[in-house]
Amino acid sequence: MASFDPARVSKAEWIGLGAGLIAFIASFLPWYDWTAGPFGFSVNAWSLGFLAWFPVLLIVAGAVVILVQQLGTNMPQIRVSWPLILLGGAALALVLILIRWLSLSAETDGFAVAGISYGAGFGLYVGLVAAILLGLSQYMVVRSTGQTLADATRQLRNPGSNQTPPNTY
Repeated sequence: MASFDPARVSKAEWIGLGAGLIAFIASFLPWYDWTAGPFGFSVNAWSLGFLAWFPVLLIVAGAVVILVQQLGTNMPQIRVSWPLILLGGAALALVLILIRWLSLSAETDGFAVAGISYGAGFGLYVGLVAAILLGLSQYMVVRSTGQTLADATRQLRNPGSNQTPPNTY
C-alpha cells in the first residue's frame, strides 16, 4: 500500500497540490455573472464550455500527478521530466482561461443606469490564479534540480539523445 509522508513534500509541490484543490473549488464558483437589479444568474466552469472546464481538468490532473508521485507510485518513463510536462500543462491552462475570459461579453457602462451588469465572475479569476500557481510550482521544481528551462527542454530539441531524465520527485 502506498504511503504519504507530508515531510517529503517540498514547498513547491505543496503549492502544486494546493493549485489543484483551488482549481477544483473554483470550478464550482461563478465564472460568468449577469445581474439586473435584484435578479441575476451565474454559470460555473462546468457549464461555460470547453475553454472553462478543460483548463480546470488540466490543473487538477497536474496536482494528481504530483500526488501520485508522492504516494510512491512509479510513473511511466517519458522523454522529458514530469515537472516540465506539468509546467506546459499549466501554461496551456492559463492561455485557455485567458481566451475564455477575453471571449466573454462584458458590459457595465451602457446598462449602469438600469442596474444591469454582466461579465467574468469570481471563479474565473480564481482559476487564473490556480493555473499561475501550478506553473510557478513546477518552475520551482525544475529550478530546484539545478537546471534552467533551457537545460530541461534540451531533451526535446535533441531527439537522438537516449538520456533518461533524472527523477525530480
